[in-house]
Amino acid sequence: MDKMVTFIQIVICCFFAALLAVGQVLFKFAASDIQGKIGQPLWAMALSPWLMAALLLYLLTAGMWIWVLTQIPLSRAYPFSLLGAALVPILAYFVFGEALSPKFGVGIGLVLVGLLLVQTS
Repeated sequence: MDKMVTFIQIVICCFFAALLAVGQVLFKFAASDIQGKIGQPLWAMALSPWLMAALLLYLLTAGMWIWVLTQIPLSRAYPFSLLGAALVPILAYFVFGEALSPKFGVGIGLVLVGLLLVQTS
């Protein structure tokens, strides 16, 4: 039987999911920055501050994920990465003004219900 996940572990996993989503927003900023540098030397694009921030955040997030997996079974921890994927469009709505449909809201609700089911099973 899997060990139960504690409240603090759930908070840490939610923080991990949020960092994943923020990383994707940084990558979107990096893409826009790099697009504006087309025609410049490759190193100018590679040294985009947005890209550097996104890569640094993902490096830190990878370290956090490894630590999480030392504390929590993979089957309990991994669903939180899906929460991160669900948060990305929400951030895109607020940061970039991207549209969200009512069906998206239903889908996010289903993801949250699934996460709750996995954690309480």
